Amino acid sequence: MCEYSFIICRCEEVTLEELQSSILAGARTTQELKMATRAGMGMCQGRICRSLLERLVPSPSNEVLDSPSHLTIHQPVRPVALCQISGEGNGL
Repeated sequence: MCEYSFIICRCEEVTLEELQSSILAGARTTQELKMATRAGMGMCQGRICRSLLERLVPSPSNEVLDSPSHLTIHQPVRPVALCQISGEGNGL
C-alpha cells in the first residue's frame, strides 16, 4: 500500500495524497484544506483528523505559520432522524 493512499479523514475518506495535492495547489491553512477536500466536515467534525491536518499544513514548504489555524467546528442545531430527511415513517 502506498503511503499516500492512507486515509486521514475517515468520515469523508480523504487521503494523504488529496491533502498534499491541495497544499501544493495553494491551500495554506487547515480551513482552506477543509474547504478544498471536505476533510474535517464529516460526522466527527474533525475530532479525529484535526491534529493530522494541522501537522500537514506547514510540512511541504517547511515554512512555519505565524499562528496555526484551527478547524471551525459546527455543531448541529438539533438532531434530525434519517426518516425525517427521507420523508418516510412517522419521524420518531
